[in-house]
Amino acid sequence: MGLEGGGFMYLSAERIAMANQAIQETFEQTCLAWQIIPHWDTGDPAQTQVPNGSPIGPGFQPLNPVPLAAFEVTLGEAISPTPDALLAKVMANTVKLAALVDGAVFKDVHLSAAYYGSTVHVAALTPNGIMDALIDARVEVEKAGYRSPSCLLTDTVGVKALNQLFNGYYSVLDSLLGPANINSLQRIEPLPPPDVRGLLLGRRQRIAHAGASEASSGEEPVDLAVSVGPTLEVVGDTATNTVELKIRMTFATRVKEADGVVVFVAP
Repeated sequence: MGLEGGGFMYLSAERIAMANQAIQETFEQTCLAWQIIPHWDTGDPAQTQVPNGSPIGPGFQPLNPVPLAAFEVTLGEAISPTPDALLAKVMANTVKLAALVDGAVFKDVHLSAAYYGSTVHVAALTPNGIMDALIDARVEVEKAGYRSPSCLLTDTVGVKALNQLFNGYYSVLDSLLGPANINSLQRIEPLPPPDVRGLLLGRRQRIAHAGASEASSGEEPVDLAVSVGPTLEVVGDTATNTVELKIRMTFATRVKEADGVVVFVAP
């Protein structure tokens, strides 16, 4: 009856549904790429390629599974009257999945923008130096047609620089983001090389802070094509009488117009 393939030998349909609900909610809350880059479902879990969306060099790119290691639960955790122990492990591994997705997405966006987009040099991490760089970056995305409020991604050094205190009391953050028409600021892990301080994502839609999961992907310079969303896979029982599980996801980062992304390089 195919019980092994569906995972129901180890987990009930209700328990799998609960786990998938926890995965989706945790992933949405912890995956930065999911919050700031629109995504679309290919509609085919077995699909291996998608169009790259580039108007300059049309082609195809692969959909890749996220290489997340499997984890194990005991039979007691799997069939316990309460799902707490199972959900705790599922959510912990979903956080790991989100980190891997973020790393892969922002690496691809950075590399594409560095080769085909624009780079702005920040003369100094002072309010005036940052202001000039942000406005210069805004000019670049506007020239490419991305005139809606932008999203700024920067590392910890950048966040500290953006939140310098004026006269020791007032943060300069709003004074810096306002003139550059930036409505969303997010911290990301450092991007290589060490002097890359962040990215500016241009937008054609007015997308709220962390609200890209609800936005259309068609107008944006970067989107995520997803064939398998973050869900639970029941692999099977192990030699040690535990149940092996995975949190799976298969997607592609499509940088359709690199001139809609600006790379910041700073001291």
